[in-house]
Order: sequence, then structure tokens, then C-alpha cells
Amino acid sequence: MDRINVKRKQLRETLSGDRGGGFCVAHVMTAEPTHVSPDSSVLELVELFHTKQFRHVLVVDHAGRLVGVVSDRDVLRCFGYREAPDRSELAGIVVSELMSKDLLTVGPETPVEQAVALMMDEGISALPVLNGPELVGILTNTDLHVVLQVLLQSALAESSLVSSREGISSPHS
Repeated sequence: MDRINVKRKQLRETLSGDRGGGFCVAHVMTAEPTHVSPDSSVLELVELFHTKQFRHVLVVDHAGRLVGVVSDRDVLRCFGYREAPDRSELAGIVVSELMSKDLLTVGPETPVEQAVALMMDEGISALPVLNGPELVGILTNTDLHVVLQVLLQSALAESSLVSSREGISSPHS
């Protein structure tokens, strides 16, 4: 099962169960995110983006501490107005030269609506998730798009169920 379908299943289970403390980042985030070291080459990063179909990768140091985030847009800066760099040029650029270091993070218990507001207010599309100093996940726009899709499907299904109970014909029937 691909990661988007896994996320959909996880969200449906979360929405159908008792959430107790509400809907938090832990219910939505991608746990155990892929990461690279600051010394990784941009060539390795580009290959990772293509292989995993990611748009963001977290950067951790040798001690496992979060030190940055790099996006596919950061990599685009390597291409500029001239001809595209060749593989040897990309192999000579390290992630630490491109990554964002001024990081905003959230905890796994942060309410989703608070994380969404932070992402919108700051114009960012990914938030690392830390439990104390430990990196436990990443919340991205893609995660939030899946949430929206599952919520809409759930609302439409509920609307159809209510309509059929009340004998009202639904445009989806």
C-alpha cells in the first residue's frame, strides 16, 4: 500500500475512533520521516526526491538532532538562468548550503488547526514534529490535503446517509 493510502486508512481510523484530546498533529503527520545529513550531496537529495516522491526532507546532524529542512524548491535554486548543472556539479553541492535553518516546529500533541494556522501565517508547506528534542515526524501540505479529502468524503457519506434516512433524494444517489 502506498504512503497516501496508508495515510487515508490511518485518518479514517482516527476519525471513527474516540480522539479524547481532539485532533492533533500526531494523527496526521508522517511518522519516522526520511532524513539526510547536512553533508549529503544535492545529487543524492534529487535522487531521493525522485525515488520517494517527496517535496521536503529533514536534515539531521550526526547526533540525530534536527538542523534543517530542504525542499524541492531549494534545489531549484541550483538551476538558475544558465544551463542545468550536470551530475558532477550537483554532487559537489552539499545540503547544508541549501537547507533552511530557521525552523518552526510543532509537537505531536499540537492541535491540527494550530499547526495549519502556523503554516499559513508563515507561508511554509512543512513543519517538523519534535517530541522534546526528538524528531518524530513531519507535517506537510500533502498530509493536510489527505485530511481534507478524508473529511470531505466522510461529510458526503454522512450527508447521503442522513438524506436517505429522511427520504430525501441526494444528488449522489
